[in-house]
Amino acid sequence: MFCTGLLVEVSVRRGSRVAVTGKQRAHIVGPVLGAVLWCILAACTGSLVYRPEKKIAPAAAAELNSSLPPMPDPKVNDATLAGIDTTGIGVRDDVHIWIYTNYTTTVKRTILMTMAKAMQDVLLSPPRTAEEAKSLDHSYKDAAMMLKVVRGLTQSEASQMDEFLFMQEFNTPERMKVYLQYNLLLGGGNAAH
Repeated sequence: MFCTGLLVEVSVRRGSRVAVTGKQRAHIVGPVLGAVLWCILAACTGSLVYRPEKKIAPAAAAELNSSLPPMPDPKVNDATLAGIDTTGIGVRDDVHIWIYTNYTTTVKRTILMTMAKAMQDVLLSPPRTAEEAKSLDHSYKDAAMMLKVVRGLTQSEASQMDEFLFMQEFNTPERMKVYLQYNLLLGGGNAAH
């Protein structure tokens, strides 16, 4: 949206000259300044302005993206460490749906899916040595670093997204136990979470 022009007309006449008093100037400056500020704000509503995402309902997310898997039965999904992954992409279906329901931009979805895959790898083949744990941690940290450089996303928001994903991924006592063993192999507290 652009401001095409602004016309302020003062019609106080003394003889043949137009005279503007100080009080009248004050009345003119307010609307002019307001119009200028409005034009500036209108120009700033472009694609560079960060706007928080609007969450969408899981059913709506499935309609918008037909590649989303169906929500698995929680009892069946939580019966094993790996859970249910009907798409075969290495991310549990419930986590996949959670990401697509809560984040609408392709960049965030892609990064979070990569992070979820790295977390899922810990559950699918729990590391037995410090080297294996470091390798898994390295792939996770690479993905997490991408999240921290998304334009318009603060470090605090990136950390919060990471925490929410962590809670989704390690959502049972058995999964948390595997994570804690993995964390101990990293030296107890060196994991990115």
